This record gives sequence, C-alpha cells and structure tokens, in this order.
Amino acid sequence: MSLLSQATMEKSPVVSIAKKVCPAVINIVISKDMPVVEGFYTMPFGGQEYIVPKFDKHSKQKIKVGGGSGFIVTPDGVVLTNAHVVEDPDAEYMAILDHGEDAKLPIKILARDRIHDIAILKINAKDSSKEFPYIELGDSSQLELGEDVIAVGYALGEFRNTVSTGVVSGLSRFIQAQTGMTRHTERLRGLIQTDAAINPGNSGGPIVNMEGKVVGISTAVVFGAQNIGFAIPVNNARLDLEELKKFGHVRQPFFGVRYIIIDEMVQKQNKLPVGYG
Repeated sequence: MSLLSQATMEKSPVVSIAKKVCPAVINIVISKDMPVVEGFYTMPFGGQEYIVPKFDKHSKQKIKVGGGSGFIVTPDGVVLTNAHVVEDPDAEYMAILDHGEDAKLPIKILARDRIHDIAILKINAKDSSKEFPYIELGDSSQLELGEDVIAVGYALGEFRNTVSTGVVSGLSRFIQAQTGMTRHTERLRGLIQTDAAINPGNSGGPIVNMEGKVVGISTAVVFGAQNIGFAIPVNNARLDLEELKKFGHVRQPFFGVRYIIIDEMVQKQNKLPVGYG
C-alpha cells in the first residue's frame, strides 16, 4: 500500500474525540404551563387586520418554550450549562440524553453563577446507582491562540450531537450579550473566542481540545459576522463546582466602587458642606 493511499484511509482525530464526547452532551428542554389557545380572532390596527390568538385562562397545557445544551461532568449526572439557559424559575427542565432507556429525565438546578453565566444541574435518574457517561474537565489557562478546538451541542435545539471544528481565535475577550428569552443584557469577561460554528441551541455545550477535555462552555455568537463565537473558560466552572461541594452554594464575592453626583438636594439630605462634586 502506498503512503498516499494509507494516509487517505487514516481518519481525523476528531472522529475518536466525537465518539468520546457526544454521549455526555445533553439537550435541555424548557417547558412551561401556558394557557390553552381556544381559537383566533382578528383585530384592526393601522388600517389592517391582524390575527390574534384567544386564550382560555382557566386551562393550561405544558408547552416547549426553549432549549439549550449541557454536558455531564460526573458519573452521577452533574451537568454544566449556561445560567441563561435555565434562568426561568417557573419553567420545567428536562434532559434529553443520547442513549439508553431513560432518554428523557428531569433535571434539578443546584446552583447558578450569573456573573460568569454558568449553571450546575443534576439529572434525576430513576435508578440512583445509574452511571452516566461524562467528559473530563481540562485547563483553560493553558489554551493558546490558534489551538484546535471542537464545539458540540444541539444546534437549533433540533440537530443532536452537532460537531464543528475551529481554532482559538482570541483569549480574554469582553462582550455584552443579550439572552434570547428575557432579552436581558449580560457583561461577560475573559471569554474564549473561536471560529468553530456555534448556533442557537448550542448554548451550554462543551468546547473541547484535541485531548477530548472540556476547555470552554459555548455562550454567545455574533450574528451577521463570519464565525465569531464565544465560550466561558471551564476553569470558572471548576471553581463553581468546588464551591458547591464545599459550601452547598456558589459564592459570588465582588469588589466595586460606585459614585453619585453631589447637588444641592444631596447636600441637604446628607448635610454636606458643599453642593457640588
């Protein structure tokens, strides 16, 4: 066999990494009790008629309102994802697994770290002795510019185990991102920038290195740009896991400075010597 034909038969290392990682990636389905739609009626507005749904306020049904990705990091079913994926306290969250008889299981929120957009969940398996496939955490502080990475997730909430490849395009990025459901604006620092394709539904999915270890958590994408996505360094999540284990919750200490403009009203309220500054 020639060297050329032998080389063409060799598979990319991405194949073996995908086989290792994909079983531990889950789809998080978000459902809420919503009023039942009885029918529709038309409403005139601005010279046109619009079709408006008519709701039955006395009866409700569970409806899927969103979704995201996550990944299992311990054999007993602890999951990492984005805090903005599970931000609604009134919603019900289910994990859709890639394998096994119990492919759809409820999940419980253990902790949210809204500063870093990280959430820690737990899959409630019917059999408490059940072991889940999981992904090992890497060290995001060792990432280098140009390093190969792989993104895995449920793209658009429909296409399971979507695998895309790219490189680390930038480190320590700062962005302002808007969540899809509440339109709340978040400021995120120290992010990993990558050109690996990240689509809606990928939020909370893992970014892994060529050793198959998680180095980041997909969190945001720039629409209208060419392959500019961002991930949270996994070392932030590692600290959250340690705090949850040690204290039972994620502590979020911060230090900041706030200022106010002094005017005559502030001077009178606080009995200040001057009314400016």
